[in-house]
Order: sequence, then C-alpha cells, then structure tokens
Amino acid sequence: MLISFFEFQVVPKDSFYVVNINFDVNKENLLFSKGYALYRVQYDVFEGKGILKSEIMDYELSDSLNVDKISLNLDYDRTYKIVFKIVDLNANSYILDTAFGLNIKSNPYLIIGTLKTEKINYSLNDTMLKISIPIYSKIDDSIKIELKIEGGKIVKKQPYKLYISKGENRLDLFYDIRNLRLDRYEGEVYVNYKNFKLSQKFNFYKLGPFNMTKLELDNLVFALNYLYTGEFDKYLKENNNDLQKAWEKFWQDKDPTPNTKPNEQKEQFLQRYKVVIKQFTRNNRINDMGLIYLKYGPPDYIEKNEINLYDRPYQIWYYETLNLRFVFIDKFGTGDYELSPLNWYNDFR
Repeated sequence: MLISFFEFQVVPKDSFYVVNINFDVNKENLLFSKGYALYRVQYDVFEGKGILKSEIMDYELSDSLNVDKISLNLDYDRTYKIVFKIVDLNANSYILDTAFGLNIKSNPYLIIGTLKTEKINYSLNDTMLKISIPIYSKIDDSIKIELKIEGGKIVKKQPYKLYISKGENRLDLFYDIRNLRLDRYEGEVYVNYKNFKLSQKFNFYKLGPFNMTKLELDNLVFALNYLYTGEFDKYLKENNNDLQKAWEKFWQDKDPTPNTKPNEQKEQFLQRYKVVIKQFTRNNRINDMGLIYLKYGPPDYIEKNEINLYDRPYQIWYYETLNLRFVFIDKFGTGDYELSPLNWYNDFR
C-alpha cells in the first residue's frame, strides 16, 4: 500500500470527535525517476453522498519520507468514508488511492480508536502477537476484553481484564503465537464494560519461507516433486527439512549455465508456477491442467467444447512442436477439468 497509516486516534470534544490521522507515503513504491518528484496527497471525507471536507497537500519527494498529520471534526453517531488519493504532478496522472470506513458512535464510557498490530507478517521465529488499542475513557475502572483469532479451521479465544483511567489510554494485548500453524488469520477484539460492547477486527499472517502459508508451501514442494520426479524431497532430507537451504541448493544444481547470473530453469519454473497458482488451482490444490502447464508450459492452441458425446465439457491442449495432446474432461460440470486417457479422445472422435 502506498499510503501507510501508522497512528489513528479519536479524541472526543463537546459535540464532535477530532480524528487525528498520522500517515506517510512510501516513496519506494512510486514510479518516479531519480531525484525530486512532485506529488499531491488529497483526502475526501464522505457522509452518505455528501462530501464534508477536502484538502490538498503538495510535496516534493526527496530521499526522506514525508509524514503529515490530519485532524477532522466529525459528528457523533454517523458513518464516514475517508478516501486518500495520490496524483503525480509532473505527469498530472492518478496513481493510487486507499479508503477506510469510520463509524463514530457516542457512548457514556469509552471511545475506542483503531487498533494496531506490531506488524502484519509474523514468521516461524516470532513468539508473540502484540495488539495496541487506543482508548479514550470517561471512567476509572477495570474493563473486560476478549481476543478471538480465526484461521483455517481453528478458533482461539483469550480473555483479559485491564484497568483504565480517565483520559487517553493505550492498552497492549499480548498473545502467544508459537503454536499457531502457518496461515492467514483474522482477529477480533471485544471490549465489554457494563452493558456497553464494542468490537474491532484486524488481520495478521504467520508465514514460513518465501512468505507463504503451510498450504502454499505444500503446493510449492508438490509442484517441484511432480516436475522433477521426487528429487526435491531428497534435497529436503539432506538439508534437515530446511526449505530455504534445500531450495537454494536444488536450483544451484539445476542451473544449466552456472557461470551466468540468471538461472534459466529456475526462472522458467517460477514463471509457470505463478500462472498455475493463479489459474489452475482447485480447493487450494494444483489441478491436472496446472500440472501439465508446469511441465510443458502454455499449449500451442486449445480446442474447447462445452457439450460432447457424453454431455461433458472438455478441452484438448495441443503441443504441436512436442507432438503431444492432452484431453481434460469436466466430469461434473463444476469447472474442474481432469486429465483423461487418450483412448477416451479416440472413442468420441
């Protein structure tokens, strides 16, 4: 994301909230030439179909990140949408926008700001998830908080009881993630005080090598073993199941031109694998079409037929230069094509 919000604070006033937003613009993602470049950050605040406020800030982009702070006066019990845009002033072109919703509810006890995790991506070596919650309190008392984390088929909950004082508070929750499997998680924090309840959601990832979940890593290993007839498993055993080391050693040995920088086989695999994961997976698994694509690349041409002799859609992939053809049948009309023996093709042709 081009715009990063690193602090978000809600402070109550007599008849409205002041929303303080600190943000920065990541210049590394801007497609500008070296040196200085001009860009504009514009934000609009919408309530329903009406625009409440618009402001423009111009910057010169240098080697340092530009950081700014915005304060918005927003009424109670309303829902807003805040949109940020970036425009390249040199080319007068639109680059990117990001938006978030803000629901401001009045209550007699607490005002909860946007919670924040210490980071989004956690690795195998990370042990603790840290969540910071800004709270503006009108009370001196203890409150109950429940943390719920969901990922895959698991649901975990942990209760907390914390004391808050009148005024601004920042509560930090800690959760042990050592036993969480590699996956993408959605969390939710529930704040309870007397009859008042409020919840906020957040996301975080626990990822392994190459920033992948366990299922994604399983797919990668499966694809390599399919393509190279189980060779990669041998490299894993030789490197004590260290995927990163096995990967580097494997492609080092497969490099057809070790004296040059590019590794042609590795680049071809990654290029095909990217297409396969995007287009040829079913229930998060590589399907038969994906396996053929991994091995032979894109076909020279494809023959498609939605209805055939057996009332089953089919596709035939032709690799003319290799004198190969592969027949795929959608047996159940679900879009999941399975590789079929060529005698089936000869029967209905």
